[in-house]
Parts: sequence; C-alpha cells; structure tokens
Amino acid sequence: MYQPYDRNKFLGQVEDLLREAGLSPERQSSPSPYGAADQLLQSLGVSPVIDHVEALRANLDSPWPEKDETPAT
Repeated sequence: MYQPYDRNKFLGQVEDLLREAGLSPERQSSPSPYGAADQLLQSLGVSPVIDHVEALRANLDSPWPEKDETPAT
C-alpha cells in the first residue's frame, strides 16, 4: 500500500519533538537530514515526498551560477 508523507513536514515534527524533550536540534550538512529522513520513512514502509512548490521556492532563493562560473564537465 502506497503511504506518502512530506519529508520536510516530518523533519519539522522530529525537531519539535526533540525540543519538547529539552534538546536543541540543529540540521547538519553531513549526514544530510533529508537523506536520513528519507531512509527512516522508507524503513517504516512510508514513501517520502516533497512539496514541489516549496522545493522550487527554495531553489529560487539560491543564486544561480553565471554561465562562465559553471564547472566544465
């Protein structure tokens, strides 16, 4: 059975739970909290999903590299 759940909502809820327990969670760059959330949800039989509008908004807030700055592949 397909059970989707918003990954960002899940991370926020986990952070809230940790704060209620008196902890001070801070997202780290490594390991990625998004990858860790995906793994945990998948291990519980839940499919992680993202809100496409939020993902686009987050990318629009980041500067786009100029064509000359793009690394050659």
